[in-house]
Amino acid sequence: MLTWRYAVAGGLMVLLSLACLQARSQPPTVFLPPRVIYRHTSPIQSVHINNNGWIVWSEGGPTRSDVWLYDGSQVRRLSGGEPRRQNTFPRLNNLNQIVWRFDNGEISDVVLWESGILRNITRSDGSVQFGAPDINDMGWVVTTGTDLATGNQDIYLWKPSDSEPANLTSWANFDSQNPRINNRGEIAWNAVDADANPQIYLAHADDMENYRNLTDNTTGDDYSSPDLNDNGQVVWMHHNGSNWNIELWSEATGVVALTNNTGNAASMFPAINEWGWVFYEQAILFRKYDVHLFANGTVLPITNNTDPTRSFRVALNDRGELVWVTREDIGGVRYWSITLMQPVPEPATGVVLLSGLGLLALRRRKRG
Repeated sequence: MLTWRYAVAGGLMVLLSLACLQARSQPPTVFLPPRVIYRHTSPIQSVHINNNGWIVWSEGGPTRSDVWLYDGSQVRRLSGGEPRRQNTFPRLNNLNQIVWRFDNGEISDVVLWESGILRNITRSDGSVQFGAPDINDMGWVVTTGTDLATGNQDIYLWKPSDSEPANLTSWANFDSQNPRINNRGEIAWNAVDADANPQIYLAHADDMENYRNLTDNTTGDDYSSPDLNDNGQVVWMHHNGSNWNIELWSEATGVVALTNNTGNAASMFPAINEWGWVFYEQAILFRKYDVHLFANGTVLPITNNTDPTRSFRVALNDRGELVWVTREDIGGVRYWSITLMQPVPEPATGVVLLSGLGLLALRRRKRG
């Protein structure tokens, strides 16, 4: 009899959970208040977050910068803090592997941090200067490399089985910048084509020569800073000669403009997650700097600052967590802060908790 009760109770709770999930046709866009994870008195240069809630960022100035990690409970510095050492542009995957660019003034390499072990994965001899990297969950690392002899800038790929990174665009007659890689092995990047028109390209890392030109720009507009998700959606910023705007491309829709700025307004440096949320910087130049979220077809202002407070350097993950940098003056001191905002827990979470309580109650009755 009690076994039958367990089955009925469990079945009801599963049905309730599914009902709650189905009732929420779109991901949640109600958030808890933002909270500061860590403050620096030096500028924060970049920030990134993975689906485990780990956050990495670079902090410092023109003579020294370091990479920092928040692992959900504590903040620690991952690089050594040596003077005249630049550790910049950290990115991490969902296996908690972290890559960043290291520059000691002579060579510029990409290093990989994993479980406290740091190793150089590009090992430049100084002939190629490597740039900002990205990493996916297969451990594939994509970056740029500039040949100091020719000045050519290409995209390089390193896989865990490789002894050195491979040049993916040595055949191209254009310079490539800002590569991003997803978990399908696709790379999005921007480059200026042979006719001096900036473009956004998309290709698989194992088949780069069969790339797709997503912008087909012939007007001299500027396209840059792409990001992509595992659903094949790509976002970037587009300068039309007057304003910066955010555009999104997918196989189903083609190119769609997400913002339409006029005057001195600018939407810049987008990031996209698996829900198709696009998080970006929104500025009224020289007066106001905020961050906005495009989610479920609606633009949500996340901050509403007044000078000198500014918000910028955005990232988000597939749990809907948003992270950005806040520059503010407190007690006469200027700080740069890592700011995190999380969605309100889903209703289904409460149902699952209730189902656990219900089964516990039945078990207690049985013991009684």
